Amino acid sequence: MSATLPPARARLAAALSLGLLLLAASLLAVQAIIDLRRVQQLETDLAELHDVRYGLLNAEVWVEQLSGLLARKIDTFEVTEANRPVIKRNIEIALDRILVEVEDYLRRRNTGGDNVWERVGGALRQGVQDFLVDFDELRAQTPRYADAVIEELNRPQARAELKERLLAAVDAAADATFTATDFSAYNAVLARHGCADTAACEARLRAAATALEARARTFALGALLAVATMFFVGWRERPHLQPEVMVMLTAGSLVLLAGGVITPMIDVEARISELRFVLLGEPIVFTDQVLYFQSKSILDVVRVLLETGAWDMIFVAVLITLFSLVLPSLKVLAGFIYYLNWRGLRANGAVYFLALRSGKWSMADVLVVAMLMAYVGFSGLVESQLAAVAGSGRGVDVITTNGTALKLGFYLFLAFVLASLVLSALLEARAGKRAS
Repeated sequence: MSATLPPARARLAAALSLGLLLLAASLLAVQAIIDLRRVQQLETDLAELHDVRYGLLNAEVWVEQLSGLLARKIDTFEVTEANRPVIKRNIEIALDRILVEVEDYLRRRNTGGDNVWERVGGALRQGVQDFLVDFDELRAQTPRYADAVIEELNRPQARAELKERLLAAVDAAADATFTATDFSAYNAVLARHGCADTAACEARLRAAATALEARARTFALGALLAVATMFFVGWRERPHLQPEVMVMLTAGSLVLLAGGVITPMIDVEARISELRFVLLGEPIVFTDQVLYFQSKSILDVVRVLLETGAWDMIFVAVLITLFSLVLPSLKVLAGFIYYLNWRGLRANGAVYFLALRSGKWSMADVLVVAMLMAYVGFSGLVESQLAAVAGSGRGVDVITTNGTALKLGFYLFLAFVLASLVLSALLEARAGKRAS
């Protein structure tokens, strides 16, 4: 039916169709960007809740684990006919050593002295001591004393007192040795999401992130299909592409560029899913320990570099902005200006260079390759380091997870690179038509 329409009405219909597609692509891309930024925040909060400094590297957690282990060992301690000889022998050895040390201390104290009278007094004390206390006899009685100690250990009250003193000693040693872990960021995450603990917050955040990412993927796919349809129409009309169509295609390319630089391109994560070892016959287990997590878009990287304040980092931030955002945008816009000869700027040297000669200087495609190589490199590095951690110790079972993954921002930026290549081809076709 469109073939029977007058040329002017056909152009208007095509322009309206492309305009609707552009509007749909823009709205879908905006919603995808909003959802993906929200997913980025949720994933960062999840990683914060499971950060290794709150678990495996937290002295308080170790004290809690060891205290519980000691408490269980004391509660379950029982002298039986099987273990009584070993326990009794160890107690006898300990008591004998104590008696030897006491006797040696008393002899050294009594034989010391700076003058004759002190030495004489010490000799008298030693004589009285030898008359009243026979240490050989005491050491001979250590089996009987050991039986008394064992009977005392079997009393529940004695075990309770021993447990209390041991746990207090462990807590005191930890307080005097280790610095308290800063939980301010952890508590901020719980407060931000209204959660009481990690378990409740994790379930809520993970469910929300999964749902949002699925929805964002649908929105992004819809935006890509809308822009792809626009370029399919434009490619069919080459080299008779109308100016309004070129406007739509340029705007569609910039929509993809915006989605590519604002949303995360890559997630880098190294996680210990489970670390297990046996201490005093009982398992010590740590789960979901995040060693490292970063989810950044191009603009996030630029912001982080600028916040460092270092001149070399600022220089890198400027280069990233120039080659990933400014030059690609200028190239697309210059092609549009050249195509329409807006205000006679087709003859302008800068417009001509950016539109027709800047292809080999464009870093958009190079950035895509760099991101892909970064993904491969980070993934391989994290995988190898986690493998080294997993095989680092005997008697320690470590299950590690490499969560490094390319995100939708990478694919949106890749789509922009392809769209800019198609725009360049259309522009060259137009230039060739004019030349002929």
